[in-house]
Amino acid sequence: MPSDATYRPLKAYVAQNGGLRLSVRPDLRDRLVEWAVLEFPVDAPPEHVEEVLRARLAIRIRERHGSVIASLLIGVLLNLLVKLIIDWWFSRRSHRVLMEGWRTNALAGPHVPLP
Repeated sequence: MPSDATYRPLKAYVAQNGGLRLSVRPDLRDRLVEWAVLEFPVDAPPEHVEEVLRARLAIRIRERHGSVIASLLIGVLLNLLVKLIIDWWFSRRSHRVLMEGWRTNALAGPHVPLP
């Protein structure tokens, strides 16, 4: 499981800009950010990154949680979370480099399923 410091800049951005919906369950918010890093489509064309990430996260949420919970998460949190992550990613070149490095490290490290 990633430590609290893992992906800190991205988690802080999402927490700061996510409003009430993403502040209610910080543990869930952080878990979704961690999944987003694992699922981030670094090789997708920039104009398709958001839709690919949204689709990949929706699949992961459905696989991990039941359909009722998945529907609530997807409807309430996913769209906002993906938009924030994409805004952060596009805002600086250094963020794009960080995301690619994080994803590479996450995929290369020992595979421990996220809770």
